[in-house]
Amino acid sequence: METRKIQEVGGGTFTVSLPKEWTTNYGFEAGMELRLYTHRDGSILLRSSKADVECLEEATVDIDDGGTEIAAHAVRTAHMVGFETITLRRTGAFTDAERKAIQSTVRDLVGTNILTESDDEITIGHLLDTASVSVRQSVIQLQYVVVSLLRDAAEAFADAAETHTRIRDRAAEARRSAEMVTRHFSRSLISYAEIDMLGVSRPELFAYYEIARHLETVTDYSVRIANTGENLPEPPSETATADVRSIVDDVACAVDDAVTAVLDGDMTKVRQARDRCDDAIERIEETEQRLYDESLSGPAATAVALSTTLTHLRRAADCSYSMADIAARTAIRAENIDI
Repeated sequence: METRKIQEVGGGTFTVSLPKEWTTNYGFEAGMELRLYTHRDGSILLRSSKADVECLEEATVDIDDGGTEIAAHAVRTAHMVGFETITLRRTGAFTDAERKAIQSTVRDLVGTNILTESDDEITIGHLLDTASVSVRQSVIQLQYVVVSLLRDAAEAFADAAETHTRIRDRAAEARRSAEMVTRHFSRSLISYAEIDMLGVSRPELFAYYEIARHLETVTDYSVRIANTGENLPEPPSETATADVRSIVDDVACAVDDAVTAVLDGDMTKVRQARDRCDDAIERIEETEQRLYDESLSGPAATAVALSTTLTHLRRAADCSYSMADIAARTAIRAENIDI
C-alpha cells in the first residue's frame, strides 16, 4: 500500500498524485478524463471507463440448443446475474413450448416483463428500480415464508392434503425472494453503485446473501418432506407424526432465531438458535434409534418415509446452525469494526 498527501492548489482545489507505475500499467496519460464515484462508505472509486453499472445494462444469450428447460434456465440465470435487459436469440424460430416456458419463467421473476418478441428473439426487461428495493425486507419475508413452510411440511407428512397446494405456493414465493437477494448481491460484485442504491454495507449484503441461500436450501428440504408424506400409501402412525412435528418445531424456531440474529446482530438469538438445533438433532437421533430398534409400529413404507424425513430435517438443522454461525460473525464484526 502506498500513501499520498492531499495537496491544495489555487482556487481551493485539492489534488492527490497517482503512482507512476500504476498509471503506466493502466494506460493513464496526462489530460485523460477520469470518472470519480463517491460512495456512502466514504470511499472514492477512480475509473477511466464508463460507469460500472452500465456493464449490467444488457445481455444476449444464444439458445440454439433449444428446449424448454434451457430457455427457462437461461432467463433465470441471466436475471440472477443482474442484467437489466436480456435478449434470448435463436438461429431458427422459437417453438410454442419454448415461448410458454419463457413466459412462465418471466412471470415468476419479481419486477420482470417481456418487452419485445419476434420469431427468433425475445427481449426481457427488469423494470424494478434498485433504489426501491429493500434486501433486508426480502430476507424478513423469506424468513417468515420458510418458517411457515417447515410447519406446513410437518402437516403434509401427517396427510393434511389441503396443505400441499399452500406448500407449492410458499416454496415458489421463497425462491422468488431468494433470487431477488441473489440478483442484487451479484450486481454488487460488478457495480459499486449497487451498494449505495440498496443502502447497505458490503458485509451486510454478503450476510443477507448467505442467509438467503441457506433458507432456499431449507425450502427444498421442506418440499421433500411434504412429498414424502404425499407419496405414502396410508397416513403414518400417530407416534411418527408426533416425532416429526416436535423436530420440525425445533428446526423452525432455530431458523427463525438464526435469521433474527443476523438481522439484529443479537448474540442471545444466536445461542437460542444453536440450542434449538442441538435439541432437534437429539430428537432426530432418538427417533432414529427407536426406528432402528423397531419399536415404532407400522408398515415398512412408513418406516422408510420417516427415515427419509429425519434425514431432511437433520440437513435443515445443519442449515440453521450455519445461519447461527453467520449471525455470530456478523455480531462480532459489528461490535469490533466501525463499518
